[in-house]
Amino acid sequence: MRRPAGARGASVLRVAPVRRVLALQLGLPGLLLAALGGWAFGVSQTQRQAIGPYGLLANADAWLLVGLALLLAGMLAELSRPQPRTWLLGAYLVGLIVAIHTTVPLLYGGTPEYAWVYKHVGVAQEFGQYQRVTDTSNIYQEWPALFTTVAAISSLGHAGPLSFAAWGPVAFELADALLLLGIFRLLTGDRRLPFLAVLLYEGLIAWVGQDYLSPQAFGYLLWLGIMAIVVRWLIVPVPAHARWGLVNRARAFLLAQRPAPPAASTAMRWVALALVAVLYFAIVAAHQLSPYIVLPGVLGLVLLGVVWRGWLVLGLLVVIALGYLVPRYGLISSQFGGIFSGGDVFENASGSQGILHRAAEARTGDVVHVLAALMWLGMVAAIALRWRSLGRVAIPGALALSPFLVLGVQSYGGEAIYRVFLFSAPWCALLIAELIAELRGALRPLVSAVACTVALVAGLQGLWGPTAVYAFTPAELTASLWLYNHAAPGSVLVLAADNFPGLEAADYAAYDTEVIPADPQLGQDWLDEADVLGVEQWISSLGHGGAYVVFSQSMANYTDYFGYPFGYAQLAKAVSANPAWHVVYRNPDVVIYRVTVG
Repeated sequence: MRRPAGARGASVLRVAPVRRVLALQLGLPGLLLAALGGWAFGVSQTQRQAIGPYGLLANADAWLLVGLALLLAGMLAELSRPQPRTWLLGAYLVGLIVAIHTTVPLLYGGTPEYAWVYKHVGVAQEFGQYQRVTDTSNIYQEWPALFTTVAAISSLGHAGPLSFAAWGPVAFELADALLLLGIFRLLTGDRRLPFLAVLLYEGLIAWVGQDYLSPQAFGYLLWLGIMAIVVRWLIVPVPAHARWGLVNRARAFLLAQRPAPPAASTAMRWVALALVAVLYFAIVAAHQLSPYIVLPGVLGLVLLGVVWRGWLVLGLLVVIALGYLVPRYGLISSQFGGIFSGGDVFENASGSQGILHRAAEARTGDVVHVLAALMWLGMVAAIALRWRSLGRVAIPGALALSPFLVLGVQSYGGEAIYRVFLFSAPWCALLIAELIAELRGALRPLVSAVACTVALVAGLQGLWGPTAVYAFTPAELTASLWLYNHAAPGSVLVLAADNFPGLEAADYAAYDTEVIPADPQLGQDWLDEADVLGVEQWISSLGHGGAYVVFSQSMANYTDYFGYPFGYAQLAKAVSANPAWHVVYRNPDVVIYRVTVG
């Protein structure tokens, strides 16, 4: 029997949406696999020798960039569905974090980035060897929590820190993302919003590069753990009663329409307080600055009246911080001039003083400065647009603004502003994500795509822009190991530029490591490296009669990226034909000379 034409048309209309739904259901998991495959293939095809002063984004194989774009597009597509699949959002997020933070280690054969990471490895090795503090004048040993943890992991795993140090960023970022997803879910009660916020966060903070194997990355992870405990068990539904009516009225305004927090028993709150104290002590014992960025955040929540026994919580943390600091304050004072560097907020926020911003570094710096400004402007807009219901943004708003209080007391050698950005970023990301989520129709996915793309591209340029400078080849690490195995203790080790994987052994203080003072930022004290006689006279002034002098590819990349030292290339060329400079080691990326001066 022939079916009527109208019935056949209706059947087609019913089948078409089903096919689209099935395509979307099956297509996005398949897209994830394709994206990861494209990224992996792109990594294998990228030539690290081709990475120039503008970094990996400008010189990567096209498939690497396609893979990243597909990861971002797939996650945004899943977020746009009426009922997004949490497992798939999580898989896309993990894939993106892995792609961002393992690309450079994979390209460079698993060698850790950043010269200062090797110093951290050396300190951890020292704890592993001696099992105790051996030098109370060494600030790393007096704040040992990270280094003893790394030494313990090395001992249990029968693997030296060098074998896993390169993977510190991806490990820290995955752990941070997991905690932030939990915190954001508690603050929003939404399945979709936490993933959008963490996606924004991963782009916003990529350029800061504070997730390598370091005390600050360790402290930051523990701080997120504290925030998770506070949000889950220590937030109270009704603000604590204040003695002054003005305070109560201010709290009523700031907490208008605040969502109800999770319920918790009194016993569980006491347990949570104990856990907070333990985690905070670990932060205090790991890093000199992080504990004092945590305190303003807790203070902000206490002033809002949303923390159970808030003044007790804050007082306990202050006692822990001061109890650890006071016996060691003499060390801080003698080496860094104390914890108070002046109350000039603008000077403390201006970054490192006297830095010459030149060449590619200046362009990358412009990108991340714009990104930071957009993040904070977005945060301010999100708060301002909810002025009638500030309770909806009170907790993340307080946590986003509180780190700025640090700038009133400390510049941290010009790095305080970067710590402020890092500690403010997760809450800014949440506020911006909530603002985007309130958009309706096609505007919401469009704005989400633009915001996430801008954050990710700018953040990756900040992170990968100096790749050729801060990432070291296996040949450079091999040369470093050779140097410390062959130079006699007490030798002078001279770096032609301040950029080398100085993996000092457990007895790293046995060597006198110097950098040729050819940085024009040193003012009248800087030395023209092109003047070989002047360099030799400077080496002679060290009083050892000679030195091992190191030239490397990463040092040459350093001069290209920053635009100084000016005479590095001339010095490297001149000494190669100088009979007083004897080559004692050479590989494709490093030359080490033994120079004797009278």
